[in-house]
Amino acid sequence: MKKFVYLCGMMLLCMNMMAQIDLNDKNWDRVFHDEFTETGRYWQNWISQPDQKWMGYSGSNVIDGMGWYQVYQYANNLFCPAEGKMKIVGEYCDTLWKNSYPLPGWLENNYPSSDSLFYFSGEIDSYRDSTNHVAKFQYGYFEIRCMLPKHEGAHSGFWLQGADTCSSDAYYEEIDIVESSWSATDTMANWLPVINPNAYVLGDMRYYSTAICHNLHGQYVDFDTDIYAMVYPHIPNNQEDVSGWHTYSCEWMPDHVYFYLDGNLVNSYFDKTHIPKHHLTLKTNYGIDGYGVNRYKDSNGHYIYTPKWMDTDTLTVDYIRVYQLNWDCGTDELITCQNDLSSFILHPSVKNSVSIAPINGTISVGNTDKITFRVADSFEITGPFQANSGCEFTVIRQDCPE
Repeated sequence: MKKFVYLCGMMLLCMNMMAQIDLNDKNWDRVFHDEFTETGRYWQNWISQPDQKWMGYSGSNVIDGMGWYQVYQYANNLFCPAEGKMKIVGEYCDTLWKNSYPLPGWLENNYPSSDSLFYFSGEIDSYRDSTNHVAKFQYGYFEIRCMLPKHEGAHSGFWLQGADTCSSDAYYEEIDIVESSWSATDTMANWLPVINPNAYVLGDMRYYSTAICHNLHGQYVDFDTDIYAMVYPHIPNNQEDVSGWHTYSCEWMPDHVYFYLDGNLVNSYFDKTHIPKHHLTLKTNYGIDGYGVNRYKDSNGHYIYTPKWMDTDTLTVDYIRVYQLNWDCGTDELITCQNDLSSFILHPSVKNSVSIAPINGTISVGNTDKITFRVADSFEITGPFQANSGCEFTVIRQDCPE
């Protein structure tokens, strides 16, 4: 049974923390980041070198049958260290459908083109080693600062996806931290499982969506039933639209997922049945969807595709950062004196339980101290304890990974 027993003091006790994480909280470790300032980086065999942080392509097909009209190319992922930016370029190519183009070995190079492909673009995925393809991340805090492209057909995202990107995988899981599309304000867009009640004008690029997708059926993902927590955050009128600089972030934990825009909570989800549980790959992509093309049937009933958007645009990334908690869920922590408390702060983690039980004197929290305890089962204070004015003392009940 989870219990919280504490003496009244000047402290904050939180059953769940819904504010954006404090990156100075020593419970969190920065485990992955790219500020895009390193010089001498290049692509080799679709892997960023020499750091091997990113793959330049994902998936098992050129297009996945859901209305995408671009081919990802590592050459469209530009490292710009002088600016400290990654630039993912989407561009119209009037000869793409007539010619072959390079693809990773598992897709076979010079894959034949389709007459519905009109655009080159890019995607960067956190690198999975070539031996077992294990994704990097299970739970954590994920943040990007970027400027999204703005044109009809632009469909960009910062998201997490199962290591096997096939939607027929029984363990297919997905978290869309930010997904911006011309259709985000289209109440009739066929890829949306719900009707957006707050749609303005189609293409109002102050809207974007967040979502959780989890295949519970063991067959194909059904985008009418397997998408949860879809929401349409709206950037206020007095701010830039999504083509301006914004931070998009997500805290993914076993018992909750929080979504943030510029540090403000915009969506949350708590149904553990649908929250992804497996390791996921972090992705940033510049897709081009059906709003960038015209489609009609000829006299024989065959679909004919023509490009609607014929230009070049850029998804510009300032940084990508990932933080994860220290998990020590099998340990019960007994704090009997101030030195023990200090030691606990220096070696933070999520504990099974924490008990503050001073042997002699009073355990106190200083005026400027910021202390956060995360416990899976219980927290209690059974002796003299003082939280001084000006301190921040926080206790969070935190589920541990299964």
